[in-house]
Amino acid sequence: MKDTTVPGLSIETRPGFIVLSLPAQISWQNYAGIREGVSKALSLAAAAPPPRGRRSGGARTGVVVDFGDAVLLDAAGLVLLARAETRAQLLGCALRAVVPELSAHVRRALRLTGLARLVPLFPDVASATAAPVPDGAAGEVDTTHVLDAIRALHPGDAGLAPNPPAPSELMITTTAAGDGDHTVVHLSGVLDEVTVPRLGETLTRLVEGNLRHLMVRMHDRLGVRCDPLPILLGIRWRVAADGGCLALPSLPARLREIIDREGLGSVFTGCRSIEDRLLSAEPV
Repeated sequence: MKDTTVPGLSIETRPGFIVLSLPAQISWQNYAGIREGVSKALSLAAAAPPPRGRRSGGARTGVVVDFGDAVLLDAAGLVLLARAETRAQLLGCALRAVVPELSAHVRRALRLTGLARLVPLFPDVASATAAPVPDGAAGEVDTTHVLDAIRALHPGDAGLAPNPPAPSELMITTTAAGDGDHTVVHLSGVLDEVTVPRLGETLTRLVEGNLRHLMVRMHDRLGVRCDPLPILLGIRWRVAADGGCLALPSLPARLREIIDREGLGSVFTGCRSIEDRLLSAEPV
């Protein structure tokens, strides 16, 4: 059956196993939904009756996490598997991973972090479900060193906190300023390590669409949990090279402090006429 919360995520039952197939791309943006799917699969396996035909009636149903052709956009998939192994141990379930031989980058990451020594790897679902689930628990497994290795492998990955933050949302809408040249980008929600790249992608698409005069208006309750200046500066220099502008009126207090501290107040000044007109208008 398909999981409707995460596109591409599905769970199916095979003799002695619950098979969880992962979506084509795995990142912190869909981590929470995939984690729920893994927890569901492990819970189903723990509650399932012992498979018929086993030599020992005490053998539990196992769980196969099928990475398939999934692309790891960051370290989320590695952390997911490490934490799934810890939960599997607590429930007394066997955990296996399917990573095709062609997915060399994923297999390499599993080897470098030590995950391959904790979770048996198989090239396909058929081979993963062919081997019987061993009786009894495999022993207590500590994944602390694996999580440390993942952090070392992805030092810049903000999602590697011990408890990854819940998915945050950033609402981005664009409107024409009415002068035929300027585009206003409205932001509400949260700016953090997950959503700031989305802002960068949106602004880049606008610039690539030949929009050179931009104004980013931030809602007064916009949450600022990280520094978006590197992306905003990159866009600003890009449009300025073509005679454009990137204005930041009505900034949240935290971001205003950062800009003032860096002495960048004059950098984000737009075309004077349009800025005056928009700032004097009613809030959108």
